[in-house]
Amino acid sequence: MSKIKVLLLSLSLLVTSSAFAYYNFIGEVPLPGKTQASPQLQQDTIFSVGAYGLRIATKDCFTVAITNTEVSKPRVGDTWEEIWTLKVCEREGRLPIEFTQKADGTGSFALDYMNIKWRTVGKK
Repeated sequence: MSKIKVLLLSLSLLVTSSAFAYYNFIGEVPLPGKTQASPQLQQDTIFSVGAYGLRIATKDCFTVAITNTEVSKPRVGDTWEEIWTLKVCEREGRLPIEFTQKADGTGSFALDYMNIKWRTVGKK
């Protein structure tokens, strides 16, 4: 590999890792609240919720956190709905999520971005 290619590859890795380290996403399992999702399904869902939160974040704010979870439609079979509260900078949003869980704890989810309700909560 030429020195230029190595330099460009190193530079791109540095820029990529810096961009991910720039934001502080707080979403450790188990999540706060009353989620019925298995730890595996929570972990699978966290990435998409965090990525959405980063789209809302501002250039001078670096924190995205899931602060609460609650069941909004009870489980019928393997499917139910929850609302996850997402705090992004000075905004708090309630994100509806539909879950389907298999017996082994894996499953699928659908984030309802169109029906998220945002409010300003101020700096903390």
